[in-house]
Amino acid sequence: MHQDEPDPMPESDLDWSTGVADELEWPVVDEEQLENAALNAYLDVEDEYVPLPSEDSFLILSGNNAGSVVTAPPSGAVASATGHAPPRIDRDQALTGSRPIYLVQRGGRYHRFLPRVLVGLHAAYGDNLALGAIANVPSANAQAHRSFFSLSPVSALRIADPQCYLLDTEILRLKKEPITARAYKNAPYLAHADAPDWVQRVLDAQRASGANLLLTPGRALDPDEPQRSLDGIYEQGDDVLSRLDHGERVALNLTLPARWLSSTALRNRLLDQIMDQDQFDTLYVRVQWAQGKAFIPPDDAELLTGIKRLANLCADEERCLLLPQTGLTGWYALAHGAAGFGLGVSGADQAFAEFVFRPGAKGAVERYFEKQLLHTLDRNTHNVLAKAPGYVRCACPYCPALFANEPWSHELSALHYLHSVGELTAKVQRDSQRHGRHAALRRIVTAAHKYSTGLPLSSEQSPKHLDAWGQAL
Repeated sequence: MHQDEPDPMPESDLDWSTGVADELEWPVVDEEQLENAALNAYLDVEDEYVPLPSEDSFLILSGNNAGSVVTAPPSGAVASATGHAPPRIDRDQALTGSRPIYLVQRGGRYHRFLPRVLVGLHAAYGDNLALGAIANVPSANAQAHRSFFSLSPVSALRIADPQCYLLDTEILRLKKEPITARAYKNAPYLAHADAPDWVQRVLDAQRASGANLLLTPGRALDPDEPQRSLDGIYEQGDDVLSRLDHGERVALNLTLPARWLSSTALRNRLLDQIMDQDQFDTLYVRVQWAQGKAFIPPDDAELLTGIKRLANLCADEERCLLLPQTGLTGWYALAHGAAGFGLGVSGADQAFAEFVFRPGAKGAVERYFEKQLLHTLDRNTHNVLAKAPGYVRCACPYCPALFANEPWSHELSALHYLHSVGELTAKVQRDSQRHGRHAALRRIVTAAHKYSTGLPLSSEQSPKHLDAWGQAL
């Protein structure tokens, strides 16, 4: 499988395996080798393919070419037992919102395995979800992003996020120097925000990276100067609209401190502006909320109410709302009208959290996402839970190798997580025939909450967000 240039993990990235179980830690960059017994057992399986009858081609599900679409199966490959894959859909079909959009972040680590996850999800659930891939422009050069997108041919949406919010250190809580030398090199527009052609530079960087859904720059909205900030964002958005080429589409890119959604006055001002200015049919909204524990969704009732109101409005006004970098919170928002959400394998991809200085990591945490519980636990707690009555073992492509080999593979555990949330996303759509997505998601949450009752979980491991979700649903 083709591998583009390696990316060091950003300093602000919380890797799937770092930190301690009871406390969120900001890790020292750890470039451990990927080779381990479990990962090798998974990678060494024979090439498997599934036909795409609608295109007279084939999806490669495993082996060296996993993730590819080819006109003929590789020599020696075996046909998948799944029969055939659903037809692929394009960008415009995905943005209709007829099926939930699941966006996977490229991230700094494991990205060479993501095409396998995406093609596996399409083959298994492509009738019930639309897939997309996000690459952050400052994290790698344009060629690396194009290579990543080319290896994800089942992704209807390809987004190259310009991350211009990194300039807004007076509005957002970012680390002291959020833009690294590498970021300036890969995204030189970050060093020239006052240039008269700055908006053009931001757009051209996304085009060069291979994006098919462009974003407006997405500078942070200032809650202390709300109307001036809103007007500025929309003026910049109109500038972007005037620069689009034929066939291009753009999403209004909003970066919000949580106050914009948790404060009634600010939220109403934001929603009124969105409703009154209908030139953007797609919104890409990133919300910075308070730092919490790793891989645990926030249970702040006011914030969840704000997300719900925003999603409700977008659904009522027929706007496609995408919530990148929200993890399971974005999945929950599907119940209220969000069209899609995004996540990745790091803590930073699950939540655009306020930066809080932490000491170095205290060792690797062996994490495992419990789909039945809608919650991530440490491995020891998982081992206890797996012996409890009613536990259902995961049947994803990664768990057989994960549990059959030692040492624990953080890579496969992360891929299991991505696959599981994709499966949950498809389940919301599949079960929505009974009273819509809201009812479908509520049933999943209710079942998880019922299952959690009486389990041998410590306070730190308990899925407290289920209570908040249940009340909001």
